[in-house]
Amino acid sequence: MTTTPHNEVYAIKYAELLTGHRREYFYGGTESRGDEAMPLSYYVWLVRGADHVVLVDTGFAERTATTRNRRWLRSPPDSLRRLGIEPAEVTDVVLTHLHYDHVGATSDYPSARFVVQDAEMAFWTGRALPRIQYGRLIETEDLADLVRLNHAGRLHFVDGVEEIRPGVAVRLVGGHTKGLQIVVVDTADDRVVLASDAAHFWENIDTDTPFGVVHDVSDMYRAFDTIRALVSTPDRVIPGHDPLVAERFPAVDGDDLIVRIA
Repeated sequence: MTTTPHNEVYAIKYAELLTGHRREYFYGGTESRGDEAMPLSYYVWLVRGADHVVLVDTGFAERTATTRNRRWLRSPPDSLRRLGIEPAEVTDVVLTHLHYDHVGATSDYPSARFVVQDAEMAFWTGRALPRIQYGRLIETEDLADLVRLNHAGRLHFVDGVEEIRPGVAVRLVGGHTKGLQIVVVDTADDRVVLASDAAHFWENIDTDTPFGVVHDVSDMYRAFDTIRALVSTPDRVIPGHDPLVAERFPAVDGDDLIVRIA
């Protein structure tokens, strides 16, 4: 008899951008509604099981919030401590992709292995990086930190799909970046897909409209199809930057920066 892994899933909000507009977030613009204000939230995600603590993405450092004019709310390690987890207890960090808002402050997790797709690491350490439209999406020191982690043997490379812990699998989908991966989590009740930037907002996937920053449009559409096929209901897909995530799921102990998804 197969036992369903008892994984708990949380979204942790750490920063926000309040000055964005719809035209920035939907591929091809949004016509008459393009000037409409649309805030953006920044999250990391926690998957806690019996023998593992998996953090999905690390967010950016507070100094990056200052240089990029984002509103800093609270560091992810401080939120982990509110859940009774010390950063050194994190067993795995899944890096969904290497944009600046997903891969900063890796040194906060001294015991973790870092899970990355081959295609993503190869792209961001290859010839495309000097191009301005790519370079603006990363922080050079973040990539240098990953190279150092690789030299120390702490990067775990995946080429496609792999179950990294019981009931926790990564899956290459691409689209937003060359090697974007989603995280598929089996919980006691249902399956959850942490889409990260495969869908920034529920509206992206609900309306079949890719986000404005896209590496390959056809791959992003295929990512939508893959995600839809993995879940029983649309609310089991958790987008990467939607402020509604913090509204649709219950806060943990009254802390509105930490919500429990499953």
